[in-house]
Amino acid sequence: MYKHILKERGQIFEEGVALPKTSAHVCAGALNVGNNLGMLACALTARSPVAVAAGKTVTVALQHADAGGGPYADHSAHAVTLADALAVSPGGVVTRVVLPPDTKPWIKAAVSCDDAAASGSLDVFVEYLAR
Repeated sequence: MYKHILKERGQIFEEGVALPKTSAHVCAGALNVGNNLGMLACALTARSPVAVAAGKTVTVALQHADAGGGPYADHSAHAVTLADALAVSPGGVVTRVVLPPDTKPWIKAAVSCDDAAASGSLDVFVEYLAR
């Protein structure tokens, strides 16, 4: 169970996002996650091989709103600074962040990386956490 990604059909922020190198990429989709009570996570998986240098940071920032049309406000961010270089094969998990319990019903995700030489593309989606 713990090695599997449990997706719900249609709960995808965006697929094939080029790993941002200088500024954040706000995914096109907004998702209704309702009152998730900490049972969901925003996951980034490699769509094509992902490479990021050691000492660089990959960040996932969440924005939330009461309604799908917004307005969206910054909610939480999860930054991972890499001790070693990161190389992830297609389908592998780059990172994930659990949605905090106080997340409003609608969310958007933004992805950023401070490595100008980073390469690869990502799928950004919501997954269920094993309980």
